[in-house]
Amino acid sequence: MFTKMAIILTLMVSLNGTPIEDHSVYMRGMEVTAINHNEDIVTCVDAEGFEWEFYGCEDYLIGDLVSCLMDTNGTEDTILDDVILMTGYTGYWME
Repeated sequence: MFTKMAIILTLMVSLNGTPIEDHSVYMRGMEVTAINHNEDIVTCVDAEGFEWEFYGCEDYLIGDLVSCLMDTNGTEDTILDDVILMTGYTGYWME
C-alpha cells in the first residue's frame, strides 16, 4: 500500500502548476449508478449526493461500491473542483 501511495504522491508534485503542499488527498466512498460503455465512463454518487465520473467501466456494474482517492485541487473550501486520482472496487450494494 505504501508503494502505491508513494507513486501517487510523487506524480502529484505539480498539478496545474500548483505545488503539492497546496493539495490534500482524502478517501471517499461511492456507489456506481450508471455505466456508459460507449464512452468508457462510470458515474457514481457519494453519501452526500455528489455525482462523480471516471474512465474505465470494464470492471464495474451498477450497485458496485468504489473507494476513490481524491485530490482537493488546492481548494479546501469547496468540493466542486475536487478530482478522482484513483479508484478501487470495494464491494457491492444489496437491497
